[in-house]
Amino acid sequence: MEGSGSGIAVLAALVLAGALMGCPTNPPQTDSLGVLRSALPIDSDGWRQDDDDQVFDTESIFSYIDGHAEVYLSFGMKRCLSRRYLGPEDEPDVVLDLFEMDSAENAYGVFTHDRDGDEIDVGQGALLREGWLSFWQGRWFGSVYAEGESERSAAALIDIARATADAISEEGSVPAMVSELPANGLDERSVRFFHTQEILNGVVYLGFDNPFVLSVDTDAVLGSYQRDSGRAWLLLVDYQDEATAGRAEVGAAEAGITCRRNGVSLAAVLTPEPAGVAESLLAEVFGGR
Repeated sequence: MEGSGSGIAVLAALVLAGALMGCPTNPPQTDSLGVLRSALPIDSDGWRQDDDDQVFDTESIFSYIDGHAEVYLSFGMKRCLSRRYLGPEDEPDVVLDLFEMDSAENAYGVFTHDRDGDEIDVGQGALLREGWLSFWQGRWFGSVYAEGESERSAAALIDIARATADAISEEGSVPAMVSELPANGLDERSVRFFHTQEILNGVVYLGFDNPFVLSVDTDAVLGSYQRDSGRAWLLLVDYQDEATAGRAEVGAAEAGITCRRNGVSLAAVLTPEPAGVAESLLAEVFGGR
């Protein structure tokens, strides 16, 4: 009987091993950029896709947009697809740059980096300037521009941008901390979501001492306020731990910036006019606590 039981155990082990071999523990990952690439528009009103797309990663992106690559990298850029659409005779080419970010929140953040332009119905949010349209959709940020000006190229770049956004099946959410900005007096078009001191300096210049200890590990949101009592920028920052938040609280105080901390979160008022508006704004953050 012992021999029979041992044989059954061995047979069961062999069957289990065979089943496991038939079910890979690490199934192949889908190339999201490759899938999307095949769904992108190939033409629009006479503009046709050039033969060769270019794809850049976190290192090669510097060869394409040197001087601005750091902006995209600070928002967790993974890859960038660049596609050129050759224009009809006497018309400029149109270029699509599609950035794959590591999250929808960061795609929204890149989009808020430059808030000039007119709102247009493309993707989850889009802005149109002369010869350039930017949008975000899910984890993707798109930039479409014409290398010259004409009515036809202006219409073509909108069409290409809209078709690109429509080809992206996923949707994302605006970062939750954006809703923590008090609504009273907030200019919604001023809102920025970001991580680093360099991005903050592009809106409110504070130098390079980094009093708020900002880094790629911090989430920050900034908004401009106009009230009867005055105007100011309100900055909210979430840190990974209270120790870092405490260092930022001390750094802000040493820089003469009015701030308030609640655990791992910090609120600060920048460039208040008059100074008294700072206290009224801070009284409304963190649920009025």
